[in-house]
Amino acid sequence: MLSRFLTACKRVLSFIFFPLIWVVRTLAGWISSNFITLTFSVIILSIGVVVLWQRVVIIIPAGFVGVLYRPLFGGIAMDKVLGEGLNIVFPLNTITQYDARVMMKQIEMEVLTKDQLRSDIKVSFQFQINKYALPLLHKFVGPDFVTKVVLPEVTGKTRIMFAELTSQEAFTKQLERVVNEIAIMSDQVILEKLGPPGLDYVRLLRISAVQLESMEFPAEIQAAIRSKIAESQAAEAFVFKVQAARLEAERKEIEAGGIKKYQDIVNAGLTDNYLKIRGIEATLKLAESNNAKVVIFGSSPNGLPIVLSGDSASPAAQASAAPVSVGPGAGGPGGPGAGGPGPGGPGPGAAGQGRGGPPSGGATPPSAPK
Repeated sequence: MLSRFLTACKRVLSFIFFPLIWVVRTLAGWISSNFITLTFSVIILSIGVVVLWQRVVIIIPAGFVGVLYRPLFGGIAMDKVLGEGLNIVFPLNTITQYDARVMMKQIEMEVLTKDQLRSDIKVSFQFQINKYALPLLHKFVGPDFVTKVVLPEVTGKTRIMFAELTSQEAFTKQLERVVNEIAIMSDQVILEKLGPPGLDYVRLLRISAVQLESMEFPAEIQAAIRSKIAESQAAEAFVFKVQAARLEAERKEIEAGGIKKYQDIVNAGLTDNYLKIRGIEATLKLAESNNAKVVIFGSSPNGLPIVLSGDSASPAAQASAAPVSVGPGAGGPGGPGAGGPGPGGPGPGAAGQGRGGPPSGGATPPSAPK
């Protein structure tokens, strides 16, 4: 029973898969009979894929667009612009890529201003193509549109603008207006002159901004400008110095007025009795000190050790006052110091002490050590 069931299943499966089995057998027979031809075809196909891969599969990077040129179908595709990413094209077709982002170009040039000053400047400008009109730009100008159109226009308009102004106006007062005018005029001229035949005011690209990055005068002009600036700063410094001296003079005048006013107030209270009291207080403080001291008393009527004013003692009294001399006398070494003539020469009218002996002669000293 089981064997009959298995036999029936085998017949059913054979009936169902018979077409597939027949195809597999037929294909295997054909491959075995055409093995050499098939192998050669696979090799040729593989080489073709490897060689033509770069012409069939085109990858456009970010920010770029492509123009399609079809040599067998009318040339440039005016209605098609390839975007970023993977693009599959016919092997005979070619794609030219353009940068659709904002680009910057820098040029160095020599300009002549209205006052005949030659200067070297560095100008940079920003521009961007119109990707929707890219087939027209590629057809009528080409990939080197910057060298053909943009640089000549910007250079020419820059020279024209600087030639209409003096150096002081072009590089200082009206610099912002100059660079804006260069951008506007260059963009307008490109719009007018770069239009395709039969199409008016088709914008193929735009100049968005122009900047003057640096400028350099001739060496002798730069030296003269530096000298002028230095002299100007020195003159301004002298002005500040004069102002400072004037303020200092006013300060001293005010200070002198205050000192005079102070002296006028103090002099009104400086009487003779007040000065005597201050002298006595000073003498007492000096006597109470523990330091070694010599108090010199004069012969003035008030008896103070210090003559405070010329009115407190007569000229004769001042002449008669003599200080005590402590130390070697007027005599020379080895001789007695005396008031009269001696071996050491004449001495003062005060007692002296020589190194050779006791004092002799002379007057009694009017002062004594305290």
